[in-house]
Amino acid sequence: MTKKWGKVMLIIGIFLVVSGGAWWWVNRGEAPSTKRVAGTYQTPTLFVHGFGGGYGSEKDMINDLSKHPGYRQVLRYTVTNTGQLSVSGSWSPSVRHPLIAIVFSSGRPDATTLTKILKQLKKRYGIQDFNAVGHSAGSAAWADWAVTKDKKGEPTLQRLITIAGPFNGFPGMPGMNSGQDIKLASDGRPSVMSDRYKPMYENRQYFPKTAAVLNLFGNLGKGSDGRVPVNSARSLRYIVAGRAKSYTEREITNSKAQHSKLHEHNPLVNRYLYEFLSTGKITN
Repeated sequence: MTKKWGKVMLIIGIFLVVSGGAWWWVNRGEAPSTKRVAGTYQTPTLFVHGFGGGYGSEKDMINDLSKHPGYRQVLRYTVTNTGQLSVSGSWSPSVRHPLIAIVFSSGRPDATTLTKILKQLKKRYGIQDFNAVGHSAGSAAWADWAVTKDKKGEPTLQRLITIAGPFNGFPGMPGMNSGQDIKLASDGRPSVMSDRYKPMYENRQYFPKTAAVLNLFGNLGKGSDGRVPVNSARSLRYIVAGRAKSYTEREITNSKAQHSKLHEHNPLVNRYLYEFLSTGKITN
């Protein structure tokens, strides 16, 4: 009885090995792969908050955009106080309009770290192009990055949306002018250049010619959004005009024109974001 049972088990074992091998041979090309395939990912849009801000300064815009088909947050970069990068989320190549949040734990966005993130994204995902959105100091960080000479190993900027950017000073900023006395010439040249603005002006020839730019700013009625003077925000024009693929600016004057409200479920700003990211232009 024991020998007979042993032969039965041996036959069953041989059958399982043979059938298992046959199944593998037939299905070897259909096995799912967890390996990343560089170059198959869609063009992402990267969001950067303002000075002292965080994810809360970006999530409303990201959530409102995500109501449109194809738009979805895929990754969240957190930059520690020592400049280390931490990444969370999951990015599927099937997402047509991937959104990426960048959060600086220090509340101080900077162009050097943006370079590190862009290089990592290109190396890991093989992306060739990207879009950028910045609010306040986040806008200034993107502008600083855009006029950097060496962009080797980084994807190409296609669309840049700046919101309430303090490009040429604002009240209370140490070592810089208040931005309140700036006058703009017909070509956009500001009458005063702050310490932040001068390096951008001197390196403006490095601004990507591939980038279409949309510059949004608020005006509560006294030439300011309550924090950033209108002509400080509008000083961006002189940096990019004649270099960018296109430059468009829009002044927000409704009840949500205040500096911080520009990114808080702001219907007009959200419409501009969606139209520009989708088409590279706005209707009105």
